[in-house]
Amino acid sequence: MAAPYNPPVKNEEFKIRIALPNVDGSGAFKSNPTIAAGDFKVDKDGAGLNNLTTLPTVDPAGSVLVLISLSATEMNADVVTIVCIDQTNPKEWLDFVLSIPTTT
Repeated sequence: MAAPYNPPVKNEEFKIRIALPNVDGSGAFKSNPTIAAGDFKVDKDGAGLNNLTTLPTVDPAGSVLVLISLSATEMNADVVTIVCIDQTNPKEWLDFVLSIPTTT
């Protein structure tokens, strides 16, 4: 499959789907998780966390799949790390981290 999906290329947009673990301890993924500004941050080569430009979405709607769309600017690193932390209290999904090594 070609960009923006595979492989993750430095300085090119990239899309990936993840599933977030349910906070209830059942071992299941959270269905239709609520996602708010500040829940998903990006780090480029250890330079610090910033909010994603595009807020991730549940896609397809009502599923457990969360589509993360990274811009070319957000992919301008050797290692791009996405940190996902539910900001609501109480949390509905567990924290999640995804590191993406890029290629040229």
